[in-house]
Amino acid sequence: MKKINIIKGERRQKGSGYKYTKSFKLDVARRYVTSDLTLGQVGKIFNVSHQNVSTWAQEFSSELSAEIILAPMTEEEKKDMDALLKQIQALKKKAEYDSMKIFALETMVDLAKSELGIDLRKNSGAKQPKE
Repeated sequence: MKKINIIKGERRQKGSGYKYTKSFKLDVARRYVTSDLTLGQVGKIFNVSHQNVSTWAQEFSSELSAEIILAPMTEEEKKDMDALLKQIQALKKKAEYDSMKIFALETMVDLAKSELGIDLRKNSGAKQPKE
């Protein structure tokens, strides 16, 4: 079993509870996020409750996410990323084309009504024909 070194918390007494410094909370949250330790194990190391560890990890998650450095991508992951980026570009082009097509069709329907007097839009109150 692994030995856990207990670290005294930087805290000062205030009222009936303890007030922890921001730097201490950040250290606790960083240890939890960057290690494979459980909330309870990190709590024992810093002599705080596991609820505090969880709360602080959530509180500082945005700050800590900027610190986390990702491992470099493998060649296969780079190929997959390139393929996904190409797929995204193709889908963006298709969405743009579909948007233009819808605009053209709506314009045709508007022209049919104004120029020819033909209303092609469905009347929501009309009875549907029986088949």
